[in-house]
Amino acid sequence: MKKRDFHLIIIILFMAISALVLGRLTLQGYSNSTEAVIYQKDEEYLRISLNNPQTVVVEENGRLNKIAITENGFSMLESNCHNQYCLHQGEVTLDNMDQRLFGAWIYCLPNEVSIELVKGE
Repeated sequence: MKKRDFHLIIIILFMAISALVLGRLTLQGYSNSTEAVIYQKDEEYLRISLNNPQTVVVEENGRLNKIAITENGFSMLESNCHNQYCLHQGEVTLDNMDQRLFGAWIYCLPNEVSIELVKGE
């Protein structure tokens, strides 16, 4: 192996490691500014950063939804809707939002409540 080949391998390794580090930093930036946006009747009800985990209660005219916001995403904890489909939609996270049937959303159609996971800038 010539000296130039060795230098070329070192440069390629340096570029690959730099790309991995930059990718990790970018992903950390997403998780720090990712938000759960709760809508009620097609209007924004509340916007919560995933850095602020909590349980949110959306209640109007006897309709009730409890939503768990975690550092990883969100899920519907409780609903008094008649079909309970929203409870079976599972958790939405950055890792699974691209593989889910409803993507980054959970819908409770009878109670007119929906939640979306929005990646930060």
